[in-house]
Amino acid sequence: MYWKVRIPLLLFVLGTISGLVQKLPEIFQVDISYFLRNIVFIGLIGIIVTILEMTKVNEKKVHFTVGLGLIILGILIDYLMV
Repeated sequence: MYWKVRIPLLLFVLGTISGLVQKLPEIFQVDISYFLRNIVFIGLIGIIVTILEMTKVNEKKVHFTVGLGLIILGILIDYLMV
C-alpha cells in the first residue's frame, strides 16, 4: 500500500518547526509580540509547504510505513523539544 507523501510531510514539518520555535525562540524572532510570533510561525510553515509543492516532492508515493515514520518522527521532535 502506497501513500502520497503530502500529508506525512505536512505533519512532519508542523512538528519539527513547532519544536524548533518552542526550543529556540531567539532564532526566529527577537522580542516581538505573541501575534507577530504566530505570523512568523504560520509564514514559515507556508513557505516550507510551498517549496515542497513547487519541487513536486509532495507527489512522490512512499510505502505507508515510511509515511507513518515521518508522522511519528514529527510528533517526537515536537514532544522532545518542549
